[in-house]
Amino acid sequence: MKIIKELKRRAKAIDSTIILPEANLDARVMNACEIIVKRKLSKIIVFGKYSDFPSLLKNSDLCTIIDIEKYKDINTLAKRLYQLRKHKGMTLEQAQELIKEPAYLACMMLKYNLADGMVAGAKWTTANTLRPALQIIKTKPNKSVVTGIMLMLKQSKEPRVFADISLNENPTSEELSEIAISSAEFMQNVVGIEPKVAMLSYSTHGSAKSDMVAKVQNATNLAKLSKFNVDGEMQADSALNPATAKKKGITSVVGGHANVLVFPDLNAGNIGYKLVSYFGEYRAIGPIMLNFNKPVNDLSRGCTVDEIIDTVCITKILSKI
Repeated sequence: MKIIKELKRRAKAIDSTIILPEANLDARVMNACEIIVKRKLSKIIVFGKYSDFPSLLKNSDLCTIIDIEKYKDINTLAKRLYQLRKHKGMTLEQAQELIKEPAYLACMMLKYNLADGMVAGAKWTTANTLRPALQIIKTKPNKSVVTGIMLMLKQSKEPRVFADISLNENPTSEELSEIAISSAEFMQNVVGIEPKVAMLSYSTHGSAKSDMVAKVQNATNLAKLSKFNVDGEMQADSALNPATAKKKGITSVVGGHANVLVFPDLNAGNIGYKLVSYFGEYRAIGPIMLNFNKPVNDLSRGCTVDEIIDTVCITKILSKI
């Protein structure tokens, strides 16, 4: 796909180092690392014993292999982790043990600029991948919520972003507004397409009244204060079908042409993207996590090698935005 080729071209030109902490735990991640190095898509860091890795990675200047037990900065990072978390009751002894866990070590390396991004989740649960990031990396100063989006791609179709599909179960109006704006920023800055944001509901412009509809209406009003084209609340057919949008009196550029779809809750978002993937045969790239101080991306445990590579490229681009 053209968009994938462009993302890889942009990523290749960026000088960033991405940690793939599960390479020695999952054959797909190891395979992805070999392809990334062979194609010179990124500098990478992997964890494990030197003997765990194939010669291609051992002999490449693009790959750094870290044996956690022998890592020269392990004690320094343990002390820093203790300083970061002692107000939460963490002891130095606990920090010294926790830093040996790959996800915590990776996040501490990001925190102190020893790497630029992390991609994990092929083997670990979302909680195990993101808990250290939420504790250590935290959100950007102007953001209050981390959101998980999915980039939906299909040949000869415009790319679309679905949000939130992995993290926020029942976001407030304020959170939903921030999810919408962050998703629009991703569409503009990473995908390179002008975002048209639809705030989805079972109601279109007041056709139904309930607390669920009011939440989306309030979120729409807040999101409209941004620089992006935002409209809602609206049903999915109003967002995607120009004839339906016209019939329902929607005159904005979003109606019938939305490329960023913001779902009212996690049930709708997660079910929606999977139905589109299955029945519509769209390729779903993600979940892509937005708003961390340093990019940390959580793979699906059913991910393919290509999806891992694509996520690494997106993580590199996010590291410079």
